[in-house]
Amino acid sequence: MPSYNFAVIVACEKMTEDQILDATDALGEAGCTDASLRGHSEGFELLFNRSARSMQTAIASAISDVESAGFQVLRVELQREAIQV
Repeated sequence: MPSYNFAVIVACEKMTEDQILDATDALGEAGCTDASLRGHSEGFELLFNRSARSMQTAIASAISDVESAGFQVLRVELQREAIQV
């Protein structure tokens, strides 16, 4: 199954260290273990490397996971090398 690389931009206010740890736990429990979290001017960014049958499936499942953790997705950004076969 191919892997897809993309970033999910999430809206949030500036977080404390404890809030970041809580967010990381919530995202992991929601299934975002294939993403790394980093700061972003609009909140934070999750860099996904998700395996799925299609890019649409990978993105839709990532958005669903992020939203089930209680966060609002602003947008998804793709890099030039988005697909790894």
